[in-house]
Amino acid sequence: MFERIIILGFVLTLLTILVKKISYTKIILNKNLPDNLDIPDSELPTVLYFWTEQCVQCKSSQKPALQRLQRNRGRFNLVDINAFEKEDIVSSFKIRTVPSTVIISRDKKPVFVNNGFRSEKELIEQLNKIS
Repeated sequence: MFERIIILGFVLTLLTILVKKISYTKIILNKNLPDNLDIPDSELPTVLYFWTEQCVQCKSSQKPALQRLQRNRGRFNLVDINAFEKEDIVSSFKIRTVPSTVIISRDKKPVFVNNGFRSEKELIEQLNKIS
């Protein structure tokens, strides 16, 4: 019985490490946008939203959070990117999972790369930091 508890603890520790490696926020400074990325010309920050058709969390969690964010906060551009169709853009931001988001400042510089789901609250905090 004691051995099973030790093994379970080890497995849970490994899972925690894996989740932290996959779901993280990276802060980027002074990186240019890929040439083939079309974002609206405006004085607003932009959120790039990476998704796929097969991603359940994209449809059930991230997209609704972004829609609420647009209704409640507004004042930003939202660009949806199918990760399978734009693999070059995915690799340029080192996107490892979907859903993922990238926050781009008004001067068209990527600032935050969020691998994995981010809540409306987390995205508001990031947008407020660059506004």
